Amino acid sequence: MKFRSTHNLLAVTAAVVVSLALAAPGSAQQRRAGARVDAGSGGCIGGAGTLFDHIEPTFLTAAEESDLVYLREEEKLARDVYLTLAGTWQLPLFDNIAGAEQRHMDSVKKVLDLYGTADPVADDSVGAFTNPTLAQLYTDLVARGNSSLVEALKAGATIEDLDLADLEEMLAAASNDHVKLVGYNLAKGSRNHLRAFMAALEAQDGAYQPQYLDQEAFDAILSSGMERRIVYDQTGEPVAVGSAGFRGGHGRRSQGQGNGAGQGNGAGQGNRVGQGAGGPGTGTCTGQGPGGGS
Repeated sequence: MKFRSTHNLLAVTAAVVVSLALAAPGSAQQRRAGARVDAGSGGCIGGAGTLFDHIEPTFLTAAEESDLVYLREEEKLARDVYLTLAGTWQLPLFDNIAGAEQRHMDSVKKVLDLYGTADPVADDSVGAFTNPTLAQLYTDLVARGNSSLVEALKAGATIEDLDLADLEEMLAAASNDHVKLVGYNLAKGSRNHLRAFMAALEAQDGAYQPQYLDQEAFDAILSSGMERRIVYDQTGEPVAVGSAGFRGGHGRRSQGQGNGAGQGNGAGQGNRVGQGAGGPGTGTCTGQGPGGGS
């Protein structure tokens, strides 16, 4: 296949802000975390990691553990394929998203460690997998991606499509709040990655049809904007992030006061100014516990 110059594609990817997220994982028998996480004190929510540390460890079911052990290597699959294709095509998009996938892996590992679950990544080298299905997927997707730039971008879209479908299934069955917190935030990252790959694919006059998500869900993701500076809690709701007290505004200007939950008295005040859909916010937060302005 003959390709256009990558000049337009590089312009598209330069505008992409790669979103990051947390991760998730479990235990083969119901298992309680070995150590309690102290709530501590603080002002505004600093990110998903702060929310994670304020959740009381409980139990993981066998299904949650199995899902999250698989997820740890599924995120590695994404990282390894993107690193390999970055070497082939020298496209910053692959390197950028590979970095995000490493953070996804680290987030899953955090849950595995918290609940005393063995890490399936015994060998962290590119292309090494414990799960034979993921090992074969790596081989197939790299072969496909090495054949052309359009196929490389389709491989990226395929991975994010698969990851989102698996996360959706995991979240539907999950009861553990750590699992749900990281699952919702990993899904946010995967949605952003899918949007980035599809934008780059369009710049190359390429197309991709979902194989794992249903068409309606797939179209809804692409028709919505990048989820920047947004963190989701364990219920799937956006929460205030950092000193800006950002809650994913919708083009409105708003300010208010909110009470923060936490140990002791968790009260806080904050202001937010939003510009455009999901625009930047400004303001301050004060208080004890994981509270802050809204």
